[in-house]
Amino acid sequence: MSRADAQRMAVDRLGWAIEVEDGLGYLVNPAFTPPAVSMSGIDTVSSVRFRIADVVTEETPATRAFLGDLFTLAVREGAARLGRPSIRRDRGHTDTTWEMGAARVTVTLSSRSVVVRFLTPEGR
Repeated sequence: MSRADAQRMAVDRLGWAIEVEDGLGYLVNPAFTPPAVSMSGIDTVSSVRFRIADVVTEETPATRAFLGDLFTLAVREGAARLGRPSIRRDRGHTDTTWEMGAARVTVTLSSRSVVVRFLTPEGR
């Protein structure tokens, strides 16, 4: 997947934006201030990985419930858009994965965070 294709997908599917500086487009998430995502200096994207919430520093029943709810919402949205995922539980992590031809999307729940990873054909 080319850099331009990856950026277009992030804009279309995630609501991110492309900001151009010195003739080069940078992918940014407008929900973060200052922009926390950049794809400068690369021509091919193999994967994009990001947390959808801050990392929990102290695990409590409330943080477990919060992360579990966030994970559930992400999985429901993924299922609505991408179909039924495969689920794997291993050593305190739950991975929910959608195979999309040569690409893959995984949402991971751990005791401290929820992470989304997009793997392009180049990353497989």
